[in-house]
Amino acid sequence: MEKDNKYFTPHKHRNNVDVVHILNDGNVVLSLHELEPFEGIFEWVDRTIIANLIDEMIAQTDGSRKSIIAIYENGDIKTHTNISMNFTKYGLLSKIML
Repeated sequence: MEKDNKYFTPHKHRNNVDVVHILNDGNVVLSLHELEPFEGIFEWVDRTIIANLIDEMIAQTDGSRKSIIAIYENGDIKTHTNISMNFTKYGLLSKIML
């Protein structure tokens, strides 16, 4: 994977937009390092689409909040806008697959 791709820019440079990958078993992958063993599972992800989603969500996210892009192993991508900055229970996102 290209480490300099905008998709993988550090959180602080994405203006409070987190990108997480969620495996079918509910485990959450939060970092590029953690994602490396699962690269094949998520190779369907179009980085350009994710980069565009990040840009869109930056505009929609209040300064004191954060937004999340959840990329699911099954091929779904869900966005969650203006979540509390204190939200860290990303595993719950596997339970809100609607």
